[in-house]
Parts: sequence; structure tokens; C-alpha cells
Amino acid sequence: MHSMIVFTVAFLASLLSSMSGAGAAMLTTPVWLSLGFPLPVAIASNQMNGAAWTLIAARNYLRGRVLDWPLIRLMVCFGLGGAYVGTLVMRNVDEQILKRAIGLIIIALVAAVGLNPSLGRSEAEPRLSRRTTGALAFPLGVYESFFGSGNGLFTSFLLSKARGFPLLTALGYYYVIAFFWNCFAVAVYAGAGFADRRLMVPSTAGAMLGAYFGSRVGRRTGYRLVRTLFLALGGVLGLKLALGW
Repeated sequence: MHSMIVFTVAFLASLLSSMSGAGAAMLTTPVWLSLGFPLPVAIASNQMNGAAWTLIAARNYLRGRVLDWPLIRLMVCFGLGGAYVGTLVMRNVDEQILKRAIGLIIIALVAAVGLNPSLGRSEAEPRLSRRTTGALAFPLGVYESFFGSGNGLFTSFLLSKARGFPLLTALGYYYVIAFFWNCFAVAVYAGAGFADRRLMVPSTAGAMLGAYFGSRVGRRTGYRLVRTLFLALGGVLGLKLALGW
């Protein structure tokens, strides 16, 4: 019975997340905890799910495009450096205060996107160099290491603003980068003994299927649907964190 619940929740979470970048963990983590799984096990499973489904979503969004691998390598490396620092930060900062602050930042981000309807609609000239854009992945890695939900919003906004990527392309790039970040996190959590196949197996299967359909729908329907979900789910996530729900 639990396996069916886990599969269904993971399917729906990745279906929505693959179309918006809002983060599947926002939906899955409370359910995994309610089923009796410890928080580190829930996080380990979410990271495993992410490592599995992000490549599927990336393939659908980026099919037929030539990727900027130097930029991807820079963002992956700076992000992993940030993830290491994030593990140190979490030992000395009140998690609830940090989440509320991040919630306010997400709300501001959603407002900025909402007030700029042309952002990410089509390709534009880059405003920042690859190196500068790559370095800005450092704080994204810090965030990824302790929460991560909504990082697709931050990364997509960065790539659209700094490198002029269309929103759908920016999402695809984020999923490529997130694959490497998630693999790193899976190795850390699994090495610490937090891998539980009772949760990982059905949730990964559901997440992969949800991402396959979600990213295909997102690519087919285009900018308007993805932007709407970006704003709606980003707003919900920001309010959830800011209000401590």
C-alpha cells in the first residue's frame, strides 16, 4: 500500500516540477515524513529521484540544441563547492530563520518574473560572461545542499537574465546541472547509511514517469504554460517557507 502511495506522490511531484522548476521535494518530503521515514532518508530519496528524472526532463527540453558545456561545467563545479559550504552553514544557522528568508527571496523572484513578461520568452544577448554566471552557481549549491526545493526557479532566472536563454532552455540546463548536484548528494547520504530501498525504488520509478510526461507537455505547450506554473508554484513555495507552514 505504501509503495503505491509513494509512486503516485512522486509521479505528481515530478510531473509538476518538470514543468516549472519549483521543486518536487516541496510535495514529497511532508508525505515521506508522514509515512514514518526519517528526514535524512526522505532527503536521500528525493536526491535519488532527482538524479533519475532530471536527465529525462533535460533531454526533452534540450532536444536538438547544442549545449554550452563550458558553462555547464563551471556551474556544476561552483555549485558543488557551494554544496560543501552549505553543509557547514547548516551546523551554525537556525534552519527556520533561513527558510523564512529564502521564502521572501523566492516571492521577490516570482514578482520580478511576473512584472517582466518578456523575460525568457525568446533568446536574448548574454549580459554576463560564462565565468561570472558559473560563479553565481555557488550560492545555488549552498541552497541545494540543505533544502533545494525551488532551485530550478533561481537557476532558470539566472540563466535567462545572465545568458539570455529562453525559459524552456534555461529549465533544461538546470536539469542537466541538477543531475550532477543530485548525484553528489546521493553519494553523501548513501555513504552515511540513509538509503532505504522501500522508499527509493517506488519513488524513483514514479518520478521518472512523471518527469517524462511533464517535460514533454512543457516543451509541447511552450512558454505560456511553463511560465504560469513557474509563477504559481513558485508563489506557493515562497509563501510556504516565508510563513513557516
